This record gives sequence, C-alpha cells and structure tokens, in this order.
Amino acid sequence: MRTTLDLHQHLIDGSKKGDRKAQKALFDLYHKAMYNIGVRLLGNTDDAADITQDTFIDVFTKIDQFQGNSTFGAWVKQIMINKSINHLNRRKVHFSLDENEEIEQEEIPDDDRIQLMYQLNESISTLPEGCRVIFTLYYFEGFDHEEIASILEISKSTSKSQLSRAKTLLRATVYQKVEA
Repeated sequence: MRTTLDLHQHLIDGSKKGDRKAQKALFDLYHKAMYNIGVRLLGNTDDAADITQDTFIDVFTKIDQFQGNSTFGAWVKQIMINKSINHLNRRKVHFSLDENEEIEQEEIPDDDRIQLMYQLNESISTLPEGCRVIFTLYYFEGFDHEEIASILEISKSTSKSQLSRAKTLLRATVYQKVEA
C-alpha cells in the first residue's frame, strides 16, 4: 500500500516526465490551498486565481528544479507567496497610516461557526493592503518580522507597526460586528 509521501513522489516523478495526469493530480492536491494563500495576500479573488494559475505554470515548467530539500507543498507555497508578493510590488503595496478608513460590511451566513470564520475572513480582506499582507505573512504563513521586512523590502519596524495596526483594526471590526 502506498503512503501519501510515496504517492506524491510518484506524481512528482510523473510530472517531471511530462505526464499530464500526474500534473493534474498535483494541481488538484494543492490548488485550493494556494488559491487561499493568494486570496489572503492579494485580497482579491480574481488576482488570486490568476496568480495561482501562474504559480502552477511555473511549478510544472520548473519541476526539475525541485530538489526535495523541503516538501513539495512547501516548495509550491513558496512559489505562490513569491508570485503574490511580486504582484503586489508591481501594484506597490500601500502601507496606510490613515486609521479612519471605512471598512465595508457584507451579509453573513447563519451557522455560528461558519459565520465566525466568514466574519474573520471578511474582516481580514477589508484591511488596508499593507496591513493585510503583513498579517497574512505573520499569522498564516509563519514568517517573522525580519523575514517579512526582507520579502517586502521594508523596515522591521514598519512590519511590526503594520501588524499592530492590523490587529487594532480587526479588534474594532469584531467589536463592531458583536455590538450590531
């Protein structure tokens, strides 16, 4: 019986040989997670879909470069994060200092747990771009402030202040929704 690791290696080897079924299987295994990273970083489902597609084009054209020093998923994730950050850099990430920005509200589903997750995701998506990117890299992707500063080419103190601002804005949004 094959283990998950063996299955992935078989798919990786098949993809290296140009096997479209192996490539589709790898895509099916990882595309949703990569898309979710894109949505959190980019704050836009259309951009996230485009960057996810670009990521997998790179994955399959550069799969021979995968050395196995990390898991395949970590390798794909790093490509997705780099492509997302590059996309944001082309747009010039805006690190806002305006604390009076309005945050748009949307209707929320009924189930309490789903509602809570929806509210959190919605609140994160409404953060100013710089805050959202740093919050996502710090809390969802596990980067520290030094790594974030290096990736975004900002100072470590900017990373810390934007994370602090993101938390403040999220608290205000959550309290506002609870009070409503």
